Amino acid sequence: MALLRVDKQKCEKEGICVDVCPLGILALDADKGPVVRPGMTRFCIACGHCSAACPHGALDNVRNPLSRQELLEHFPVIDPGTALTFLRSRRSIRCYKEDPVPRELTLQLLQAARYAPSGHNSQGVGYLIVESRRALNRICKIVLDWMGEMVRTGSELANRLHMSGIIKAHQRGEDRILRKAPQLIVATARKELRAAPVTTCLALEYVELYATSLGLGTCWAGFAQICAQQYPALPDFLKIPENRVITGMMMVGFPKYAFHRMPERNPLEVAWLGE
Repeated sequence: MALLRVDKQKCEKEGICVDVCPLGILALDADKGPVVRPGMTRFCIACGHCSAACPHGALDNVRNPLSRQELLEHFPVIDPGTALTFLRSRRSIRCYKEDPVPRELTLQLLQAARYAPSGHNSQGVGYLIVESRRALNRICKIVLDWMGEMVRTGSELANRLHMSGIIKAHQRGEDRILRKAPQLIVATARKELRAAPVTTCLALEYVELYATSLGLGTCWAGFAQICAQQYPALPDFLKIPENRVITGMMMVGFPKYAFHRMPERNPLEVAWLGE
């Protein structure tokens, strides 16, 4: 089956589709319009740029068909001021209500993650949702066991992350690992997917940002994530398949408190390289 379908009645042969193709696999034929360069079909990453950029809807790519692309009425969709306020208002949440997160809300949240960019449009990130309090407590116990070993062996990482303090806090009844969040998102990907770590960060950043619009709060579960990548007991408990690895973890829940101010950051550091 041909990669492209061109409606010659609509095609104006402007070459926009050729210009926006990330891998340059298209060429503009004076008679046919856009065509795939010889032998280049296999390099198509199914990003859909070619068909999405055509103002006439003249081009269809079978790997990312027009029928699956929602029409964008105007761009940008929000003004710069609103966008900046939205970005600045996000906070990492470490105090959660006990209320469980409804599964339909979690699915809505993860749908947003699907649209995050990924290297060569490889995507490939899957999610395991941990919502059982017993399972969440077990994860904390495994992380604490790992931390205990790191402290006993004099690990530099244990000192840098003050693991002994985290263990003592747990003994006082303070959860510094999962913060008593009602839900944990565990991102996984195939071992051979080289872009997975960056793709996961981008996807979970979409989760962080979109969560605020749903009334949810999030925070990276950094201690558990590092543990999962160094301590086999955690991926074993989570029953992660042999051909996959854990690439990210994020706590999710309803914030216990509201923030009434937006944070400030360090001054902008920027340099310019001219001619």
